[in-house]
Amino acid sequence: MGTSSLRSGDHQTTGGGWIYFSTPMAPPDLLLLLVDTARADAFGPWGGRLKTPVMERLCREGTMYAQASSQAPWTLPSTASMFSGVLPSQHGISGDCFAWEDGKPTSPAEAIRSYDEAWLPDTLRARGYRTWGASCNTWISAWGGFDRGFERFLDLRDRTRLPKGRAGSVLRRARRMYGKVDRGGRQAVEEFGRRLGEAGPEPLFAMVNLMEVHAPYDPPRPFYPYAFWKRANTRRLSGGTTKARRFLSYNTQVARPPAEYIETVRSLYYAAARYEDWLLGGFVEVVKASGRPTVLLVVADHGENLGEHGLFNHNSSLRETLLHVPLAAWGHRVDVGAGRVEEPVSLLGLGDWMRGLADGDATPIAGNGPVVAEYESTIKHNGIPADIQGMIDSGDPSRVPALVFHPGVAVRRGSMKYVAAEGGDEALYDLAADPEESENLLEVRPEAAAEFAPFREAWEKRRAERPMYEAGDLAEGEIADHLRTLGYIE
Repeated sequence: MGTSSLRSGDHQTTGGGWIYFSTPMAPPDLLLLLVDTARADAFGPWGGRLKTPVMERLCREGTMYAQASSQAPWTLPSTASMFSGVLPSQHGISGDCFAWEDGKPTSPAEAIRSYDEAWLPDTLRARGYRTWGASCNTWISAWGGFDRGFERFLDLRDRTRLPKGRAGSVLRRARRMYGKVDRGGRQAVEEFGRRLGEAGPEPLFAMVNLMEVHAPYDPPRPFYPYAFWKRANTRRLSGGTTKARRFLSYNTQVARPPAEYIETVRSLYYAAARYEDWLLGGFVEVVKASGRPTVLLVVADHGENLGEHGLFNHNSSLRETLLHVPLAAWGHRVDVGAGRVEEPVSLLGLGDWMRGLADGDATPIAGNGPVVAEYESTIKHNGIPADIQGMIDSGDPSRVPALVFHPGVAVRRGSMKYVAAEGGDEALYDLAADPEESENLLEVRPEAAAEFAPFREAWEKRRAERPMYEAGDLAEGEIADHLRTLGYIE
């Protein structure tokens, strides 16, 4: 990966060449865009079903990572791993650090504030960066503790006051349909532009969490894939259940969706990703208009199950549909290299890479080693409603994925991937020959499985020694309302 723009005295001309000055350049602005819940194939460069021209441009002009992998299948532990550079079992900021009370989670903020190792916004601020954050996700919020290290942090979500009940739902749906409101993405672009307009000579680190491809998938016009009079109603197709209960009933195998539901969910999801791509273009234009040297990093915290293996949403699994994420680096008046990196890479190296840019020494994002992901279990992450627990108990428990009730680990080395759950369940896949993870090779390749034993033992040791934190404030009011919209609570 090229670093020539960061050497002493280098400067890129408007024509793309390089000339030399006797004084070093200031560090570039760093813009981290977290496209929440975007699996790799949400975007065209990774095989997406729809064109996503902005992401295609970023990958063409910058560096595309073909096989980037998240360290957790959901937002809280994954983002904490990006900010800390260590695995969830090491930082402890996961479902293990909050509790479920009356169907609502407590805040993870105490864990984030108590974590006493390096934290990306803190370390960049210590290097002279101004820090600014905006998030459309309640987990990545001031309530969640992610305002740590940011001079200013904006919680962005639809706060439109509408009537409760069916009338309010219809009005909200109409506003979204006609592009009057989204998950906060448009406001995030506007707020970022406003912040750049106020920027002084100091470099800026900005983080934005975007939620347009998170359930419920509902992109505005003209991105919505159905005509208004044929507007999809996934709640009707699934028998009227709410999102939280619906996904958990499917993932615990106590219910199955109709085929029409699966295709509708997929169409809506990819259309939402197309809208997300359009929003990314807004950030690119703001950066270009500012004229400031900037490195833009686009990455997802995790992916999404869209009916593969009977799974939906992002719980109960460590499959590649949740772990394989888009990752692209692009520079404006900064050379971050161009090309395609094929080696599997984890997201643990993002912090070191950005600190390297700040220090004038852009070390490539780490690759070629084992890539590890961890999950604390669905019951810790989402909780299990009593009625679904009853259906599990009265049915065939062997049908329930092990990760519903037990923590697990996935380790990838090259194309081989090993998955284990506490209590004994194991699987081995060759992703080159079997990207769908359909054939467990554990019995036919015992020697390959044995090579992963030290990684499982290390994970078990980390879990036994993981940090423990006090629970924070219970989700109430607007916080609970937003978590309900996202499908976390009833």
